[in-house]
Amino acid sequence: GAPDAVAPSAHEAAPAPAPALAAAAPAADDKFGPEVIEAAAQWQAAVRKKPKLVSLDVDPTDTGLQAMLQTRLKALGDKTFSNREWKNYWIRQAETAATLAAALDGAADSAGSERAAVDAMVAGLGSWVRLAKAKQANQDVYLKAIETERDAIGDRLEGTLDAPDAVKEAPAAPRRDELNPYEERQQGLLDLQARIAAQKAKRILAQSDLLLIEQQMNTEGILLEALVKDAELARTERDIARGEAESKSRVAWLEIWREVVAAADDKVTALEQEAEHGAARKRARGVEAGLARSQIKFRDERIAELEARYEADSGARTLGRAAWQTFLNWLTYDSWRILIGLILVWIGLRVTLRLVRKGIAMVVNRAEGDPDDTSDDDHRVLTLAAVFQSVVRICLYGIALLIALDQIGVNTAPLLGSVAILGLAISFGSQNLVRDVVNGFFILLENQYAVGEIVTVGGNTGAVERITIRSTWIREPNGNLHVIPNGSIATVTNQTRDWCRAIVHVGVAYDADLAQVEAVVNRVGGEMFADEAWKPTLEEAPEWVGVTELGDSSVVFRCWAKVTVGNQWAVGRELNRRLKLAFDAEGIEIPFPQRVVWSRSE
Repeated sequence: GAPDAVAPSAHEAAPAPAPALAAAAPAADDKFGPEVIEAAAQWQAAVRKKPKLVSLDVDPTDTGLQAMLQTRLKALGDKTFSNREWKNYWIRQAETAATLAAALDGAADSAGSERAAVDAMVAGLGSWVRLAKAKQANQDVYLKAIETERDAIGDRLEGTLDAPDAVKEAPAAPRRDELNPYEERQQGLLDLQARIAAQKAKRILAQSDLLLIEQQMNTEGILLEALVKDAELARTERDIARGEAESKSRVAWLEIWREVVAAADDKVTALEQEAEHGAARKRARGVEAGLARSQIKFRDERIAELEARYEADSGARTLGRAAWQTFLNWLTYDSWRILIGLILVWIGLRVTLRLVRKGIAMVVNRAEGDPDDTSDDDHRVLTLAAVFQSVVRICLYGIALLIALDQIGVNTAPLLGSVAILGLAISFGSQNLVRDVVNGFFILLENQYAVGEIVTVGGNTGAVERITIRSTWIREPNGNLHVIPNGSIATVTNQTRDWCRAIVHVGVAYDADLAQVEAVVNRVGGEMFADEAWKPTLEEAPEWVGVTELGDSSVVFRCWAKVTVGNQWAVGRELNRRLKLAFDAEGIEIPFPQRVVWSRSE
């Protein structure tokens, strides 16, 4: 068999030399043919070629669970290999013994006086064949039990490799030197959660240990039965060999059986000892199973206790009590810090807003503009001051909020990081808005145009109704209102900045006296400049400039006048009216399109 015992004896270590094989032939003369001699030699070689015996009684050098499981798993692997070798050994025994018995039975008629001895040999070999088959069947029991335990240990070992991370208690949140009641409650709940998780992880490990122990108890029982059966078969092996060794046969034949008897004696002793160890292991597994069940029960009780504490500490009553006590403590010891901080922020806000307004007013006053007209400066100051004051308010309000949050125990570092990331995302997503604001700031700072002025922006001409930091509103004379983002303004034409000039183009006939026309124009300009109704709008008298075009039917001349801002259109209309009346009085023709028709008579 393949007992869980010590290494084989010296008789099992090496096969007999080749010359002794032929000497094992059962007869002294030549009545047995070469078939019998060859079969005897093969059987003898099969008997002596024994595998190594392997025992499961191996103590691990390390007492750790993982090391113990690995040692046991290796022993089971070695045992599986050994038992398969023993099974193959008994398969060869059965085959060679059956072949030898058949050869002897076929040569029994020629045995003569040794017929009875040959029949006894055949009977003994038959018993040996039946023993070998029983040994094979018992090896299958061994292998099945070993494979079952090996699978169970493999699963448990895999769980053990992950166990260190599972059973670690969750690290407690970092404590401060002083925690308020609300923080103490939250910290206590976190600690309870970590302890509950650790107990559950340990309970899972205990359940895994119990499952492994129960499976090992089952396999230990099967192995113990196989050992008892193997010991019984070993005694049968010894009895068969001893009976054959006491028969009257040739010396070489008897020597084989004596070797089997000696090996069988050692095997019976080893198997009986192994059976005792197996019974002890089975009892030990029972004790371990009891301890594992106790461990599981202890973990269940501990988990129930911790969960009850968590349920009690996480209730609304404890939350309200902790929050109220925290508020009272804050009101008593920390609220004055927030109050002082807010007062300082308010004072800083007032001072900063005043400084911002004065600083912007100084910058605007130094920028280009009409020093006599302060309306546009006031508008620019108000607009820029509103923008900067809004920025200052947001910054100071943010500082006040952070001070308040820090005083009530909120960690503001993650909040600041989130705000920075949010600001970066907004800056990427609102590039057009940033461009509009920046361009609007410089439009206001440089006083490129003001409310009420007539400008041309992006092909749209009209009066500026509103200027913001982001857009400009322009209304055309027909009432159309254009809202133009400041970021899209590339060129601005301001028609009402500082001073203006009214320009008039008039056409006269080709036969008109240009000297007379120039005199009439200058006279009309002087009269208009002397008129009290138009004198406030005129900075210079309208005057003749010169001929600008020789048209198809007229000679076009230009006259102009420097006027106050925004009056160029009114002055131009009045000048046209007066020139028409003067030309009519002087007989100067203002031509209009004419067509000359020639009629040819035959």
